[in-house]
This record gives sequence, structure tokens and C-alpha cells, in this order.
Amino acid sequence: MDVFHLSPQGNDNWSGRFARPARNRRDGPWATLAGARDQLRKLRAAGKLTGPATVHVHDGLYELGETVKFGPEDSHTRFQAAPGATPVFDGGERLTGWQIGERNGRTEWTLDLPDVPKGKRFFRSLFVNGRRAPRARYPKFTPDAVGGKNVLRVGEILEPEKTWLGDGSDTFKPKPGDVRPEWSSLPDAEFVVLHYWIEERLPKPALNPRTGWVSFGRRSAFVLYEAHEDAHGNNALARYYIDNLFEALTEPGEWYLNRETGRLHYLPRPGETPANTEIRAPRLHSFIRAYGIVFGQTGDRVAVDGPRHLQGLEFSGLTFRHADWFSPLTEKHLPTHDFYEDNDLPLGGSVQAAIAVPGAVQFRAARDCAVHDCTIEHIGLYALEFGTGCRDCRATGNHLHDLGAGGIRTNGADYNGLGANRTGGLVITDNHIHHIGRVFHQGIGVLLTNAADCTVAHNHIHHTCYTGISVGWNWGYRDTVTSHNRIEHNLIHDIGAGVLSDMGGIYTLGIQPGTVIRGNHLHHIWSQAYGGWGIYLDEGTSHLVVEHNLVHDTKDAPFNIHYGRENVIRHNIFARGQHALASVYRVEDHRSANLFNNLLVGPSQLLFSGGYKGDIRDALESNANLFWNPEGPLPPSGHPATRKDVPLRLSLTAWKKAGHDSLSLVANPKLSEGKKTWRLAKNSPALKLGFKPWDWSKCGVRPAKNRS
Repeated sequence: MDVFHLSPQGNDNWSGRFARPARNRRDGPWATLAGARDQLRKLRAAGKLTGPATVHVHDGLYELGETVKFGPEDSHTRFQAAPGATPVFDGGERLTGWQIGERNGRTEWTLDLPDVPKGKRFFRSLFVNGRRAPRARYPKFTPDAVGGKNVLRVGEILEPEKTWLGDGSDTFKPKPGDVRPEWSSLPDAEFVVLHYWIEERLPKPALNPRTGWVSFGRRSAFVLYEAHEDAHGNNALARYYIDNLFEALTEPGEWYLNRETGRLHYLPRPGETPANTEIRAPRLHSFIRAYGIVFGQTGDRVAVDGPRHLQGLEFSGLTFRHADWFSPLTEKHLPTHDFYEDNDLPLGGSVQAAIAVPGAVQFRAARDCAVHDCTIEHIGLYALEFGTGCRDCRATGNHLHDLGAGGIRTNGADYNGLGANRTGGLVITDNHIHHIGRVFHQGIGVLLTNAADCTVAHNHIHHTCYTGISVGWNWGYRDTVTSHNRIEHNLIHDIGAGVLSDMGGIYTLGIQPGTVIRGNHLHHIWSQAYGGWGIYLDEGTSHLVVEHNLVHDTKDAPFNIHYGRENVIRHNIFARGQHALASVYRVEDHRSANLFNNLLVGPSQLLFSGGYKGDIRDALESNANLFWNPEGPLPPSGHPATRKDVPLRLSLTAWKKAGHDSLSLVANPKLSEGKKTWRLAKNSPALKLGFKPWDWSKCGVRPAKNRS
């Protein structure tokens, strides 16, 4: 294998064969990532490089002014940190030359950026001393359990009788005093609506001071209610906050960039001075785009059966830091436009999982490519994307944090799509993914859509505003390519933060034969209005095996099925769900799941809970489980108070009369709770029922030496 070198002290016109510049400065390492790519292309074209190449990336800061693009001609190349090195590729520019003044009794720094009013530059992110600085906003929302409560509530909507999910709007009326006519910066602000399971960014607000209504340049994808009203009787209007409002620049650490004048304003935090403060503004959205070529993706004439894949491109031990975000057009990513065909405005946000948001490091039509032991931080999009046509690629041992959307997203062609565009065989293991959804609050830790034969294991995911791991992208019982995925030994906690609804620690969609959710530890999952579930099998989920999972301390049930069929739920511990321990929201004319040899441990308001349709007694085959409430009598099963056609409460006796749990016990399982795992005593009655213990201490990221 040929070895080359990259260093900030290098020169892209040198040979790249040496780690350090020669004394005569005529040869040495290359200087830039794009330069190394170009030189390797030249060597391969000239026949001087015929096999794999490794580029050792030496210590230092590599500033990226634009996205670096790789294609099939860059195959079989590995960029890896040199031994002992921690190189950083930075997409930001350090800003200097601040002027110190005062605003409303506070110290203010200002900097004029002449390219901004010329339309040559604009940015939506600013990073100060290694942290994301919030844009001026009202109220002071932050994507966490505390700041998430700082929101406004829509005051009035057009046609409130229309409650169908797709009845979005580009107009609403704020409550009196929430939006003020004297705000001169309002036209450049964005109203961020929080409802259901998504956030939506509505730009270009225009206030009619006579009527008090505000209209926007985009319409909401969903009706402007908080959440579905039929499950819990909730019909409140949506929450929102106003982002990028100059008049809200009031607190230390906030900033605002005036698009018309080019003046950047920053209110320093205590102790910050221009001398001890590094402020960086991003110059790009994505660091890497590594694309093969598949039929229909470019103007090139490529045979349907002859794609040109990018193969064997790897990045190892590198840090990618500081990148911006933008608001992508959601419509391009919807499977059909029929849902919104009667509207001519673009949508304000993705309909789920920030599906329209790409990755800061992107692969498409790639084979055997990998990102190992890298750090991606302080960015505005998803961190890493394996898109259409990616096969046998790997993301292992990476640290992904402070992300605008989610951690790792995948996507491929659906059941009717071109075979060459299908995605599968991905290995996503031992990644630490946290503090995500900072901009696109619906971002997910690991998102698998239309992908098969993937392994998502030993990841540590925490501090999100939405779901930890999501698998599948088909609603209902339509055939799907998503199958035979293994979701194992992941540690997932502090999910949701009460920002959005209808979410879970692990979430699935559609028919998924061969998929197994095994040995995961999930806890502290909290939604806004409804749906803080642990393991959540959503619409049409079928043929899954869910086993050996430890799920506890959730707002709603640790285990929930919206609707599905023929799932096997066994050897799990479901504990301390506030509303219920297990639930099925839509009961159909078949069994949703077989549920046996599980531990259901309270306290909880309900044991088994039904939802908006059907009778919970018809949903499951349940037996040989152990039930326990350490605080007193076992809670009943039942249905929401909005239901009038089924019993609101069912005793265990009534539950058993329906044909369930004839072999089950109500007994103390003799559990001991540790920080990393829960253990059963040797004389636990659960063992006599057939429960098989599991060691959850192995969940989460493994030491590098223990990764297989």
C-alpha cells in the first residue's frame, strides 16, 4: 500500500511522500484535503498509483473553505490520523476586529461583514469558545427540559374545525402582546412551531397590525394544533418560539447578524474579552460529499446495470468541526406529493425525523466505505449520512455531538425503487451520539430508512429532543425493503426532554421480517403531550422480535404498539412507565403481538393500556409474565377517559377472563437496580416462569480493544 502525508506545513504541489517539509522546501507533505485528493487522482491517471493509498493526516488545523467532493476515481483511499495526532478540519472562520460598545446597559461587541449585504455570505450559526451560541430569540427557548418550556402558544388559527393532520397553514394569530408591530427585524425572523413529532420553521413573517394575524413564506406541513386530540383529549394549539429576532438580543451569549447592514452583534458572557474569546462563523454546510454514480443521479449516460460506485474510501481519527445549517425543501424527500398537492407554498419542515436534512459527511452509491473513530461536532445538519445505494459501509467508534439534526442517517430506494439505489449491510456500532436536535429538533440518533441487513449496536445515545433509534420508513402493511436489521446492546437515555410528542427510545415503522431489537437499555424518555414510549412499534410494524431489553422511567409505556401484527415480545423488563407499562393504541382484527416471559414492574397508572380504537383485551396474546407494584396493589388495565365504548378500568381478574396471563404471577421479582444493569436474585419467581436474565452492563460503547 502506498503511503502519503498531509500536514498544515505542506504544499499541494509536493509529492506527499514525506511527513515533514524538506530543508530546501522543495518536497514534503501535501497541505489540504482537496489537494491530496487531486494529487492522488493525477497519480492514478498516470498509472503511477495502481493500488490502495493511505494518507497520514498530521496534527494541526485544516481550514475548509468549501465542501470536499470525492467520486469513484477516489476509491480505495484511507485518510487517517497519523500516530498520536488529532487533526482538525474546521469549516469555520475565526472572526476578529470586534468593536466594543453597549446595548441596553450590557456590553456589546459588533463586527461589520461587508460580504453579507452584498449577498455573498450569510450564516445561521456562531460558535464561541467551543460552544454553540444561541441566536437572539423570543422567548429564550433551548432544546432541553428546562429551556423547552420557554415557548409561546398560537392564539388562533384559520378554520379551527379542520383537524386533519395535513391541514397546515401559512397564517395564524398570536396571542395579544406576543408579537409586536414595532419589531423592525421581524421580516427576517423565523417562527419555529413545535407540535406533534416535528418542528417547523416558518420564515418571512408579515404581521398585519390591524388584524393581528401573521403570514409566512412557507406553510406548516401539519395542522397548527399541539397534538392528536382523540387519544388524550388534547386540542391545544401549537407551541412556538421566534428565532433570529434582533429585538430579543438581551442576554449574554446571544448574537444577531443583520442581513441588510452586515453588522454582527454579540453580547459577551461574563469574563469574555476579545483577547480570550475565539468566535468562529461557519463557511459551509457539509465537509465531505463522497458520491458514486447511479443511473438517474447525474446527466451522465450510465447504464442501468452498470453504476460506478465509490469504493473503499475511509476516514479515521479525524475531527470535523463547525458547519452551518439551512432549511431544505421537504417536498423533494416525500414519497408522494399527493398528501399536500392542493398547496403551492413549500413546507416549513420535514414530516418526520428531519428526513430532508442531509449529513455533514455524506456517502451515496458507496461500497465498503467507512468512518472510524472520528469526531463530528458543532454542526447544523445530521453528522453522517449513508444515502441511496450504500452497501457494506461502516460507522464505528465515532463521537458525534452538538448536532443541528441527528447523528447518523441512512436511506435507500424503497420497494419500487431501482435496485442499485438500495442500501444495506451497514455496520453502525460503538458511536457516542449526544446533544442532538439543536436546530432540527426532530433529528434522530440513528435513523435507518429503507435499509436491510444492518447492525446498529453498542451505541450510546442521549440528550435528544426526539427518538433515539428509528428503523423503517413505510406506514401500514405495504411491502418494504427494511428487514433483517439488528438493534442490539445500545444505551439510550434522556430522550425527548419534553420538546416533541409521539416518540420513543427505539422506534419502528412497517413490516420488518427478521429484525431483532435485543439487549438494549433505555431509560428516562419524556415527551411533550403524549408518546414518551421506550420501545415504540408504530404503524404496521410486523414480524419483529423484541427481547432482553431493559426499559424504565418513561412518561408513557415502556413498551407500545400503535398498530401491527405478529410481533414477539419476550424476556424484557418494562418498569415505571408513568401512564402504563404496556400499551396498544389501535387494536385490529388480529393479534398485535405475543407477549410472554416479561417483567412488568410499577408503579404505573395502568398495567395494560388501550388507545383510540379497539379493546386492549383483543390486542395481545399475553402469558407467563410477572407483574409487580412495589408501592401497593397492582394497577388495573384500561382505556383513555375519552373512550365511551370500552371499559375504562379492567381488574386483573377481568383481564384473565379475557384469556390472558393464566400462568402469570403477581410477585416481587427480587430485582436489584445498578447504574449499568439490573439483576435478579437466584430465587426470583420470574426465573421459575421462564424469564431469561441478561447483562445490560455491556450496553453502550465498548473499549476499542473489545470491538469485534
